[in-house]
Amino acid sequence: MGSFFSFVAMIVFFVILAVFIVTMVRSGAETYHRSTVPPANARGKAVSKRTETPPEHSKISGDLHFVTFALDDGREIELSVSPNEYETMEFDVDGELYYQETRFLSFEPKKIL
Repeated sequence: MGSFFSFVAMIVFFVILAVFIVTMVRSGAETYHRSTVPPANARGKAVSKRTETPPEHSKISGDLHFVTFALDDGREIELSVSPNEYETMEFDVDGELYYQETRFLSFEPKKIL
């Protein structure tokens, strides 16, 4: 009877190990994919911003900041930005948005002459 439970425990251990390995490989592949996508740019303007507080026991400290941009082609895209970018971002100012997948790179307001 004891060897049966040892066998079951070993099977459970290997199943958990396999799930962990698959999860790590998927996460790494997703990160690699995001980093290899070429940066994109689009004309648009910031239309809204919001903050999100992570769950209490999260590894993330501090609030998350997001800005929604309305692009000239009619799409809207919400990107995570730094607290500094969040504070200084102005609404309804036309400019050039640079981003990579869902990662904000920069926003350059159009210069008025």
